Amino acid sequence: MTKPTPLAILLLSLGLILPASAGAKPYSLDEILDLARKGNPGLAAGAQATASIEAQLLEARRSYLPTGELNSMVSQAPEVHCYQTDGVTRGDALNCQNTGEGAIGTGPSGFLKAITPAGVFTRTELKLVQPVYTFGKLSAGVAAAESGVKASQERQIGLMADLELNVRKAFWAAKLAREISATLDEGSGFLDQAQKKIEEELADGSGDASVTDRLRLRTMRAEIDARILEAKRGADLAHSGLRALIGTDAPADLDVDEDALGALAIPDRSIDQYEEAALRSRPEVKALQHMVAAKRALAQLETRKQYPDFVLVGSAAYAYASSIDTPKNAFYNDPYHALGAVISAGFHMPLDLFVKNARASKLHAEAEEAEQRKREALNGISFEVEKAHTELKEAEERMKVVQKGEKAGRQWIAAVAQNLAVGLAEAKDFSDALMAFFQARVRYAQSIYDYNVAAAALTRATGINVSRAE
Repeated sequence: MTKPTPLAILLLSLGLILPASAGAKPYSLDEILDLARKGNPGLAAGAQATASIEAQLLEARRSYLPTGELNSMVSQAPEVHCYQTDGVTRGDALNCQNTGEGAIGTGPSGFLKAITPAGVFTRTELKLVQPVYTFGKLSAGVAAAESGVKASQERQIGLMADLELNVRKAFWAAKLAREISATLDEGSGFLDQAQKKIEEELADGSGDASVTDRLRLRTMRAEIDARILEAKRGADLAHSGLRALIGTDAPADLDVDEDALGALAIPDRSIDQYEEAALRSRPEVKALQHMVAAKRALAQLETRKQYPDFVLVGSAAYAYASSIDTPKNAFYNDPYHALGAVISAGFHMPLDLFVKNARASKLHAEAEEAEQRKREALNGISFEVEKAHTELKEAEERMKVVQKGEKAGRQWIAAVAQNLAVGLAEAKDFSDALMAFFQARVRYAQSIYDYNVAAAALTRATGINVSRAE
């Protein structure tokens, strides 16, 4: 009997060996896909990566807003007075100087007086810079961030498509394991009848049954029991795989629905239609297009960094010291007393032009490299579509061929079982028919599984659900 090795290869390649639950609740494919989309941690991680890039876009858009800083401080202040030449203290003196014993800056006593707290000093400064014209730097930065967000979103869709492909494989693998188990159970029923007939003939000495016939059927029994255990292991692995793909919140009693394994209905489309759909709908194609656009925008940004920025600058300041006089003189720069605001226009021009020019050339080359990588990937995608389409057609033709053998095998074992019951067939004839029945049924179930998996692969390759009519 042919062993369905693709099932084992699929489940082992996923690395999903988890304990299966005793109870089971049936879920349809759409329900399991919905659970996986909501609970898969890989998709959640991809969503956070997209959120991070969206934050970068928000930062780029806010570059149009004014930037600046606000500084404020409070400290101790010394006692400072202004004196007229006649020695009279006057805080509003127009021409003043520090005089008298212990004046600021005169000898040790003056130093001590300067550092001795006599009052409170506070100063607050606000500075704002508003971009006016940047030769397209801000718009280039926004364009690069927007393309980066779109590329990340398409990558997220691609991750979801990969997840859905694996879910479909595990789902159909569980159906295949169930179908094989049903086949073995049906064959076991035929074998029970044959063994009973042989034992009765050997017990009463009637018929042509021999000990060799008994041993032949016992060998068949051992083979069937071993295959039943293998089918159970395949089903357990498929269910464990589905739970792992869904995530930690997967139902412990998860199982596939009770519908029999059947081939999907795929509308007839040409290979050209599938390739056009891939170029139009596949997320990797869109992600590559947005990635190239982001690279080109970054190259433009680096080129425009060689040009100046025209800005408006606004500043305001307030300062006050309670123990320091305020001289009234237009030419005095008094850091302890200030109140004013100013708006000015200016520009900033970088002088490392040769360095920025080299960086711009580097980014332009990277943009062209991304364009060529996109073309290379498109060729690979066309190959994937052609490969998946070829596998689908081959599985479809094979399914039609082996279906005829499955019907013939069923009729054969039924006829031989009846003949054996009335003594018109030998145990060897029965074992040959039973083996042919197993092989035909398993091959047919395997061809249906391969066809559905090929349809899932074609769905992934094209970016459209091929089982739905457009």
